[in-house]
Amino acid sequence: MKVAEWLKQHPRDLGTVHPDWSVETIIDHMLAIPGLRDLYVVAPDGRLIGHISYHKVACILLAEHRPEHTRRQLMEHVSTGNAGELMNSHFVTAGLDEELEDILHRQLDHYIEDLPVIDDSGKPMGAINLAQVLESFRAYAQEPT
Repeated sequence: MKVAEWLKQHPRDLGTVHPDWSVETIIDHMLAIPGLRDLYVVAPDGRLIGHISYHKVACILLAEHRPEHTRRQLMEHVSTGNAGELMNSHFVTAGLDEELEDILHRQLDHYIEDLPVIDDSGKPMGAINLAQVLESFRAYAQEPT
């Protein structure tokens, strides 16, 4: 099955932010959406340009409890940082024309729960959620032959 076909049957949006969003806004956005584990940074032209993990956001939130950061350092970082500075520009994606089976290996190899799917111009089209794929495979395996 092609990724495009999977997305039609199992639509799933990505959590996206803009490069100029402040750390505070990023945290508010992530915490407002239950179950959101990753945020993707989208350029003004709509292309996917970066990834911010839940782990990174948690580290920022909990930095004051870590001995290597002073409260002042934390506040300076929170008040001046933005998504463009925090994002990782190296992240894994899938294309619409790829086979689902091929991208599942990529998803498992990189420990990615929601794999972003992009079109030929780099714009996000949705995500492949690993739990949904597992549910589908399980249902298929239990069907009578």
